Amino acid sequence: MAKQVATQEVVFAVADALVAEGVVPSLTVVQGRTGGSYTTVKRYLEAWEVKRKGEVAAVDLPTDIEARGRDFVQALYAHALHDAKASVAEPLALAEAARDRAESERAGAEAEVARLESVEQEQANRIDSLIQRVRELEMSTAAQQATIQEKAAAVTRLEAQLGEAQSALAAREQELAGLRASAKAVEGLQGQLEALQRTVQGLTATAVTEASSAKGGKK
Repeated sequence: MAKQVATQEVVFAVADALVAEGVVPSLTVVQGRTGGSYTTVKRYLEAWEVKRKGEVAAVDLPTDIEARGRDFVQALYAHALHDAKASVAEPLALAEAARDRAESERAGAEAEVARLESVEQEQANRIDSLIQRVRELEMSTAAQQATIQEKAAAVTRLEAQLGEAQSALAAREQELAGLRASAKAVEGLQGQLEALQRTVQGLTATAVTEASSAKGGKK
């Protein structure tokens, strides 16, 4: 079945028919009979109302008819206002619900952003602390390396001094060995000297004895 199209002629005809039936031609009722879209029916119905007001103003009406017409117009306006509020109420409620959801989502997003910023700041602080720790370790390592180099240099110096001391000790041992050899040679010479002294003493004693004997024989 083809969708109904609400033309201006159709809307005008339906509105006139409703007035003839004693029914207020509200937007909802007219739209229900024409099957047109809300925007189209509203535009044509407003044009019909302007046209009808012009027709009514052009005729002098009796007081009672004018009063009933005023009541009719008031009723028509009240129905139109009610329909307008009804047609706007649901979109407005949906818009307010969407706004509330958006505000709730925005609040959640802001809370999440704040949390992420806090986490980011905490991580930045941790990174700064780690960088500072690395720098301290690098400085400590450099100091330890310098100390190790100093100790290595000291060990090298001590090893050199030990080598010199060992060389000097070897030289002293050689000198001592020479002295010991000299002492033995001196001891040998001393022994020989003592033997010579004993021999000289013996010869001297013999010579003295012989001389004494020789003197005695002369007497």
